[in-house]
Amino acid sequence: MRNLRLQAALGMAAILAAPAEAYYHYTHYLNGNTPIYEKFDLNALPAKTLTFFVVDGGPATYGPNDDFASVLSQVKQAAIAWNSVDSSDLRVAFGGLESQAQSGATAGGDVIFADLPPGVLGIGGVTPASTPINDSNGRPFFPVVRSTILLTNNTSQAPGPSYLEGFFTTAVHEMGHALGLQHTWTSAAMSQDVIRNTSRVRPLDADDRAGLSVLYGKANWTAAYGSISGRVTANGQGVALASVVAIPPIGPAISALTNPDGTYTINGLPASSYLLYVHPLPPDAVVANNLGLRLPVDQNNQTLQPFGSAFRTFFQPDRINPQQPASFTVSPGTNIAGQNFAVTLLQRDDVRMYDMVTYSYNQARTASTTPAYVNVSSGQITVVAQANYGTTPIPQSVTILGGFSTATPCGAVPCFSPYSNALAVYLNVPLGVTNGPRHMVFTLPNGDIYVLPDAVNLVQRNAPAISSISSNADGTVTVSGSGFGNDSTVYFDGQPATIQNNDGRASITVMPPPGYGGQTASVIVFNSDGQNSTFYQSQNPPTYAYASSAAPQITVSTPSLPANASSLIEINAANMQFSEGLVTVGFGTSDISVRRVWVLNPTRLVANVAVAPNAAIGLSEVSVLAGFQIASQSNAFQTQTASPSQPAIALPITNADPNQPIIYPGAVVTVSGTNLGNSAGSVQVTLNEQSVPVVLASPTQISFTIPSGFPAGMAVLKLNNGSSTSLPVQLQIEGAPPVIQQVTNAAGPLDTRNTAVTGDVLVAVVTGVDPSVVTNQSRVQVTASGVPMPVLRIAAGPQREAVLVSFLINQSFGGSTASIIVSVDNVRSSPYSVLVR
Repeated sequence: MRNLRLQAALGMAAILAAPAEAYYHYTHYLNGNTPIYEKFDLNALPAKTLTFFVVDGGPATYGPNDDFASVLSQVKQAAIAWNSVDSSDLRVAFGGLESQAQSGATAGGDVIFADLPPGVLGIGGVTPASTPINDSNGRPFFPVVRSTILLTNNTSQAPGPSYLEGFFTTAVHEMGHALGLQHTWTSAAMSQDVIRNTSRVRPLDADDRAGLSVLYGKANWTAAYGSISGRVTANGQGVALASVVAIPPIGPAISALTNPDGTYTINGLPASSYLLYVHPLPPDAVVANNLGLRLPVDQNNQTLQPFGSAFRTFFQPDRINPQQPASFTVSPGTNIAGQNFAVTLLQRDDVRMYDMVTYSYNQARTASTTPAYVNVSSGQITVVAQANYGTTPIPQSVTILGGFSTATPCGAVPCFSPYSNALAVYLNVPLGVTNGPRHMVFTLPNGDIYVLPDAVNLVQRNAPAISSISSNADGTVTVSGSGFGNDSTVYFDGQPATIQNNDGRASITVMPPPGYGGQTASVIVFNSDGQNSTFYQSQNPPTYAYASSAAPQITVSTPSLPANASSLIEINAANMQFSEGLVTVGFGTSDISVRRVWVLNPTRLVANVAVAPNAAIGLSEVSVLAGFQIASQSNAFQTQTASPSQPAIALPITNADPNQPIIYPGAVVTVSGTNLGNSAGSVQVTLNEQSVPVVLASPTQISFTIPSGFPAGMAVLKLNNGSSTSLPVQLQIEGAPPVIQQVTNAAGPLDTRNTAVTGDVLVAVVTGVDPSVVTNQSRVQVTASGVPMPVLRIAAGPQREAVLVSFLINQSFGGSTASIIVSVDNVRSSPYSVLVR
């Protein structure tokens, strides 16, 4: 059980939320040099989902045009960002509001607003159990029982107001801590704000995804990525907590900290060519107030200290040409081992460089933004770099990786010039340069170097700027300005609007997210290159005023459920506008999870709700958020003691085929739970009051078949175990999966006489497919015996809902039969066998 108290949460944060560095985790060493992490137990989370709840009330003070609805939208957007990591088995959700004194038994996360120490933008951390348990593979870990995020109680101060990008990236960062991650120096989301180079359109980087996957990776996730390992030593002694970074000349860096004996492994490296360097912790990594690096501990809970001396940062040298860094080609599923570093200690009076910040200026040079965004179209760029501490060291040279020349003290470009405790770096743009972040390398006179990943963002056009906002009769809004493109997105108070029309240049028409009566929303345009319309602006963003309306209200059809139960719950609303994908329903406690929401009309929805078996008995808050509209009822829902005899259906209900994510007519469906029945003859299952055939039954699992003619759409499922009927749950029945009718090559249909050959382009005739896939090839995947094959083209087929999928057989199957599967929107066809010589 837990009881959420602000004072206790603040105490937890001071002790536990202190971040560590470089794709690092909250770490224990119980025996030797094998790290044991603090992380959530996926088997104890409903549907492997960690849900964050925001405590009622919100910040005490708001910035200009800011409000609680905008703050909530940023927390929701942050959860969406972390939930997008495909290689992670952990799902992350936003659960709406909770009362400050809410009790519960299921692990979850709380977002609280508090007065933070000066200079601190937010705090996030985890509360672990005191003893480890083993995962399904026998590896020990310390299960997290609760995580907490503290955000500012005053959004008129940094990083607020909440509709600005900085508040969102701070929320993402602190949520990362609450998931079990610590800081990194790769400029990713988990980097400290001073060097972080993520944005609303790129909220996470490869280092963040790798760090999360190390904790919660799906089965065999490492097969899609490579790794590099080795050891860092000084005078033969292992260097603890050194940061080793794999960095491609163009692309995101990924790093890891060394173990107490100096060993390291960098996992999660996408296939690419990397340089490899090592650097020490900066002087501000470990601070007295425990808001810096949280050091690992041993089996006696004693802190393990980092290596006692600073050392020179350097790239792993090339063995043939030691003056150049070595390049490592990383392939999926492989490890490049033995990449050892023997570091040279710095002298006490050696000048060090760290925490460098880059700036760029507008054309009039009257305003700046950080990190630097530079337009390369002129052929020459200027970047200003300055230390975020005291005096900026004067380097010997500066360069940008990926084809740029080296700048030396100013003469002819490329060069750099010190001024006002900063460096102005002037560089020529190499031919063929592409958009995106680039890494800067500073070489100091003492031979030390400093690498700033993602130091500079290269762009092809100037930042967007809004000149006017106008309302249209149909409820849409037209945003006019400059610097827009087909990739531009419009946000209202930090929430994306639905684009209706975009001329790709100076005008975008959107449908705003649903707002509450009298709301004044700040409007910002974001381009996919990371720039937005607040760049170089001294005034507040332009605003859009929503029409006045009465306060939102909700009515909940079912005010209580027993523990260990699932049920559909209907919610009706007044003065709200429900839209698919924009609605959050919560029951104020992580003991109650909302598994799915169906919007039936703008004021009516149905949700599948599950109550944990060990749920705390008592009252909780119900909240519904639709866009910026918020309706909540304190103590409106009651969790009751479990019913010992009633059938309890566990969610989700799944296709019996583990490879098929949808349920459709003709499919066999599996239902798990308790008290379900003893035999197929004694159990009755109905869909929309129509009985369906039960093929297997036991007290904990039953299987039934959906009749072939059953209509697609929503269906209410009930189960009677022979003496009692379950609570109803909602089931989504989709159309049938795609069907491969035929596979051909250039000689015609494949059969025993006409077989495929490696290198052949095959064409699959696939029916039961949405014809619009021909305009979006990414929705279609093809595998041959589980191996992905390149999809070359998708064309309309000979009949409606049929398409022709052209793909390449790019490997040999040794004259054996290969099972071809076509997936559309992750829905798989049945296998189609072909012989491949």
